[in-house]
Order: sequence, then structure tokens, then C-alpha cells
Amino acid sequence: MKLNFFQKILLIAALLGLTFLYGSYERKVFYGSSADNSAPVLKVLPEFNVTNVSSMAVIKSNDFLAGSTGVFVHIWGTWCAPCEKEMPEFLSYAAKVQDSGVKFLLIAVNDEEMKIKKFLTRFPNIPKNVTFAIDKENRVMDQLGTLKVPETFLFNSTGKHINKFIGPQDWLAESYVTRLSFWLNDQKVEERKIETH
Repeated sequence: MKLNFFQKILLIAALLGLTFLYGSYERKVFYGSSADNSAPVLKVLPEFNVTNVSSMAVIKSNDFLAGSTGVFVHIWGTWCAPCEKEMPEFLSYAAKVQDSGVKFLLIAVNDEEMKIKKFLTRFPNIPKNVTFAIDKENRVMDQLGTLKVPETFLFNSTGKHINKFIGPQDWLAESYVTRLSFWLNDQKVEERKIETH
């Protein structure tokens, strides 16, 4: 059966329409039907184990909260150019807020221990509140619900997810220091917008 020009256009339009409807359906299934897609899906720090790069000891995520006012969990990799560029500022930020009791857990993903150790030789004065770890099982990204690096998550002392920072940030901006107190101490604010740069 041979189709004329009008029938071909009608067939193409029907296929495009069905594709759009199916895509809309799958999006609702994946993301849910909530009208507010800016609310973070992650509610609390998930339980995971990573390996401390310097001591090779196992770090349990929930144990890392102990004795802190909050925890930054930073996902990065030595193979990631934006991560490499961001690292000096991020470490400077960690040093700047060290007296606030905030801890930093920097987790390398899809990476190798020797490459991480070589990369860290560039930073002889790592702040005491910073711990570098490797996710040997490559599960943490899934547990945090992230697909790319760098991404940074902030949790309060009880493990509640406070904020998410997508992509490299300008960590030397004074606003990151002043807002940290707000993020960690203002418990009335239930959800905050995801920050991207």
C-alpha cells in the first residue's frame, strides 16, 4: 500500500504525538506527579560505607555525623576537570568554617586510590575537618540520587538534608560563610532550593 503525501504527514504527526505522550507519562512515573519539582528528593543522609584514603579505614556515613554541627558530602573525581578546578576553593572554604564544627567528607567516585593520593599531593595543608574517601563499590552516587560531579550535599547534625549544590561553586564568596549559620541553625526552614552555578 502506497501512502500519499498527506497520509505520510498525518502518520508522522501521529507518531510524534504518541512519542510526546509516552515521554510525558514516563516523566510522571519517574519524577512523580508533584507540582513542586524543586523540593529535594533526598531527605536524610543515607547509610553508606566509604574508605578513608589516608588511613584506609572504613567510614560509616552516620558515624561521620558524630560530634559535628553539620556535614558536607562532596562527590568528585580526579578525572573531573571542574572538580579539580573547584578543589582549592572548596578546601579554603572548609578551613574558613572549621571553627563552626562542620565536617567535610569528600568522596571520590569511579576513581583509583593511587590517582587520588597523587592528586592530594598538591594540597599539603588539608584542613582538619576534611576527610578524603573513595567509594570503592561505586554506590554512593545512586544512594544520594546524583548522576554527575561535582555535587555537594549539606546535612545537619541529625542527618537531615539541608541543601544541595549542583556543579562547581564559588566557595570563596563570603555568602557561603554567612549562609552556613542560617542553613544549620534555622530549623524552621523545611526545604531550600537547590543551588546551581
